[in-house]
Amino acid sequence: MVTLTPDGPQLAAPFYLHPAEHPTAWEFLRQGSLGLAFAVVNVASGPGPEGDPYYTEALRPGIRTPLLGYVNTGYGQRDADAVRRDAATWRERYGVSGVMLDCVSTDAPSTTLELIGALRADGATKVALNPGAPCAPEVVAAADVTCVSECAWSTYAGLAWPDRPAAGPTWHLVHGVPLADITAARDVAARRGAAFVWVTDATLPNPYARLPEAWP
Repeated sequence: MVTLTPDGPQLAAPFYLHPAEHPTAWEFLRQGSLGLAFAVVNVASGPGPEGDPYYTEALRPGIRTPLLGYVNTGYGQRDADAVRRDAATWRERYGVSGVMLDCVSTDAPSTTLELIGALRADGATKVALNPGAPCAPEVVAAADVTCVSECAWSTYAGLAWPDRPAAGPTWHLVHGVPLADITAARDVAARRGAAFVWVTDATLPNPYARLPEAWP
């Protein structure tokens, strides 16, 4: 299993595993035995146009892992109302009240701040962001958590990293990590101040469609 020291980053996963294909992993998620601080769930690049009965069952009340629903912002190209409708669908259809905004633009901080405020006013209990790169400090401060790095281990290991602390909790996603380097990748994330981390040996196009091979 991927393990962390008590003072290191907490595990937080993009959990893009379909319940019908990975029932055991989903049962672990329900019981909280994966030790995740939170997991992002994703039906079909969001809540999907219609309900998925497998997700309805998997996300029934009583799940012990905190959840965020995936919402794609299209790097600022999606209309804010469409983003808000997706967030509302997560709440109303699946009972997931937190959201993770993916593909967040780093070029329009004021627009992102307005969207965070609107989502909170609509009832979002937590708002996470994934620009996949550093973004404006005021945006990081406004979100509950921000993914400031998402890339392959071959890139992540060589990144230059600022010494100054982030304005809020950050999350690092590292894929394509050889199993022998899993601990090293975690340690790099800890040194870079990540509050949350996910490291996996899985690779593109979807490194989050399964648990890491290191998991029991």
